[in-house]
Amino acid sequence: MSVKKMESILLNTGEVELHLQTSGPRDGVPVVFLPGITSLAKSFNDVIERMPEFYYCVSVDMRGRGRSTQVNLSYRMSDYVADVLAVVNSMISNPISPVLVGHSMGARVAAAFAATYPKLVRGIVAVDPPVNGPGQRDDYPTPLHTFLYQKLLADTGRQEEFKAQFPGLSEQLVRLREEEYLNVSLEAIVESYRGFFTEPFHVYYKSLVCPTLLLAAEFGNTILDDEFRLLQRLNPDAKSVRVSGVGHMIYKDDPVRFTQYVTDFVEQLNGQFA
Repeated sequence: MSVKKMESILLNTGEVELHLQTSGPRDGVPVVFLPGITSLAKSFNDVIERMPEFYYCVSVDMRGRGRSTQVNLSYRMSDYVADVLAVVNSMISNPISPVLVGHSMGARVAAAFAATYPKLVRGIVAVDPPVNGPGQRDDYPTPLHTFLYQKLLADTGRQEEFKAQFPGLSEQLVRLREEEYLNVSLEAIVESYRGFFTEPFHVYYKSLVCPTLLLAAEFGNTILDDEFRLLQRLNPDAKSVRVSGVGHMIYKDDPVRFTQYVTDFVEQLNGQFA
């Protein structure tokens, strides 16, 4: 597999600078990747390498992460949605609206954005979104103190202890996780995590009118079976898939199969809008 050329762009939103990692022709089929709470834009590299050459792939360092601006206490859903609005605005000359592919926290942001600005997206892929929120499950499979402890281990160079936090993960993925924790602000983790419980997700998901693909991991308990069925009832037009044999980090656990899910979804949209 040949290595694609990746270009870095710093996008000034007026409040923050967002680092975008792009690949492909700017007038190509646009797909925007939104990572989770501790992940970087580059975490989607294995997926982007496998995307068709005529796709314009944009992966975002969410605010407080990677080369994007770290801010104080501005990590609410409205902040992330505003950032995605700036990203989409930067691509507006493309006659094709983007598909948003969001993982975990990024999936919640994608749903909120698409529900708020339905004319600006062609579809979304929601990858194992936390289904917490007001009136919903009040625990998350990874406690906040685990995120904070893993960041402490990375920040203090305790590599063996950090590695022990991720049994079964390859050396390459452990190194990526360490790099990610070194490049995410503590405030971004804490406030974003709290937002899982204080900010809604389900109402946005129910409000979606664009084509939607939900990918729920078999393992990890991010979306329990009854919660999966609830999402199906809330948005019966969405295609809902329980992805076998993978945990929460679906796109890292199996980038080949994940890329196939995404490209099949996008190509179906290409056929609809041709």
